[in-house]
Amino acid sequence: MPFSLRLVGTFGRPHPRAGTLGWGSLRKFLLPAIIFLVSSAFALALSAYVWRSDTEGDRLRFEGFADDAAARLQNRVSLHISLLQATRAYLRTSDRGADRAGFADFIGNLDIEGHYGGIQGIGYAQSIETGDEATFDRTLAQTYGNDRGIFPEATDMDVRTPIRLLEPQDRRNQAAIGYDMFSDPIRRSAILRSAVTGLPSATAPVQLVQEIDENRQRGFLIYLPLREVSSGSLLGTAEAILAADGFIYAPFRAGDLVFAALSVGQDLPVSLQLYDSAIAPESLLFETPGRDTGGIHPFSTVRRLSAGGRSWILAMRPDASFARSASDLPALLLAMTGIMLALMLALLAFSQARRAEAVAALADTTSRSLEQKDLLLREMNHRIKNSITRVLAIARQTGRYSQDLEQFMGSYTARLGAMAAAQEMLNQSARRRAAIGDLLSAELGQVFGEEMENCEIEGPAIEVDEAAAQALGLTFHELATNALKYGAVGGNDGAISVTWQHEGDSIALVWRERSATSSPMSEPTRKGFGTRLIDMNIERELGGSIERRFEPEGLVVRITIPAIRAS
Repeated sequence: MPFSLRLVGTFGRPHPRAGTLGWGSLRKFLLPAIIFLVSSAFALALSAYVWRSDTEGDRLRFEGFADDAAARLQNRVSLHISLLQATRAYLRTSDRGADRAGFADFIGNLDIEGHYGGIQGIGYAQSIETGDEATFDRTLAQTYGNDRGIFPEATDMDVRTPIRLLEPQDRRNQAAIGYDMFSDPIRRSAILRSAVTGLPSATAPVQLVQEIDENRQRGFLIYLPLREVSSGSLLGTAEAILAADGFIYAPFRAGDLVFAALSVGQDLPVSLQLYDSAIAPESLLFETPGRDTGGIHPFSTVRRLSAGGRSWILAMRPDASFARSASDLPALLLAMTGIMLALMLALLAFSQARRAEAVAALADTTSRSLEQKDLLLREMNHRIKNSITRVLAIARQTGRYSQDLEQFMGSYTARLGAMAAAQEMLNQSARRRAAIGDLLSAELGQVFGEEMENCEIEGPAIEVDEAAAQALGLTFHELATNALKYGAVGGNDGAISVTWQHEGDSIALVWRERSATSSPMSEPTRKGFGTRLIDMNIERELGGSIERRFEPEGLVVRITIPAIRAS
């Protein structure tokens, strides 16, 4: 009958070993990281320096534009004051005096509109006592054909300074003829200061009488007394105003003045605000149209001017036409280039660290390989000695229990075959381990050949180490040989079943022989060499235990070995 073998089991997998990341692994990253951080910081600092240098150059360039704008405006105011002084000289020395025709001819020759943009006109405000309005109104009617007279009509002042002359005559200036400027507190303050000091005196921001259309601007006036007033003769305000004999004055629209001043020469990329005395909304004289007022510009600057005894504040910042030479792009490119170089240096340092690590690892591997080779040689020497010792012991014991040479050769050859089969399985395994099921299959197949109909082995996939493989191989060989010679399977109706499993910290294997017709077995009175060889392998070699039971159906052998021998 053909030999039948059934193997049932499961195969386990080894647990992966967890690795750890220690100082040695981190050290190779530390130097590259330091190089990268230091190099990047240097690159960023250099790019920031370049950017700040360019920015500082732009700031100084704008400061130059601001100085130019302030100088132009200051010169324009000084020029207009010179016109007032020239007009005063004319009125003092001209035979025509305060004649309108002569005055208009003089102002016309100055060509204010063509050469002195920014000034609204030049006029003369006559000093009169309150109560002499009728005389003044008749003079005004004869001069300009104006029947309106002095306005406003009522006043609580002792003196008045109505406008008698104002040229060039246009629609705006016509509206101002006859206006009593001493009636307004802001104008009155400048008139008194001019009378007392004899110097040009400017007003605070005012609404000019000439502002009669929708395009209105804030303005101011500058006064110059016609006659110097001796300080010793000043008995009161009225006397000082009358002693001055009137005032030469000029009305200014602040916006027109600024545009006229800045239009001389090249265009300036400046957006400005002009304040009188203090930076406050009520002191604002002019603001560049469309000026960006959001936030504080880094190039913002302030200049102070003097205009008729008053302090002007010029707050300036670049407008949209200001072309900055400082661009963020060069600094950004420099920073990016520096960071890329820093990264390359870090990678180079990292590669050098990896190279050094690889060299060290190669040296360590070589050293361990030599140690392992030496260990393998010593282990091989030890195993060869053990094998020789075991072979000699098997030979002596087999010879002791053999009746003749033929019996010796048969038993001795079979036992060496069992050892050889176990060793072959170990050689085929890279881990020098053999599966229990493979050992059983090899030994049962070798002993029974085709004479066995039923032989069942069943258990999980358990591998044992080299010593356990040699011991179990010989044990399975002896059990199979005894079962064939003396056991319940000596006849054709016998069967063997072998099962194994994990039991806690041990591996339990049960060898069961059964026969339906053979007579019951009895326990032998003495142990033969095969039995002693089995006991020696299990108990001495493996540190396990073995139990035999002779049951009516056949022999039952239970073998237990420590689980540390298996995986």
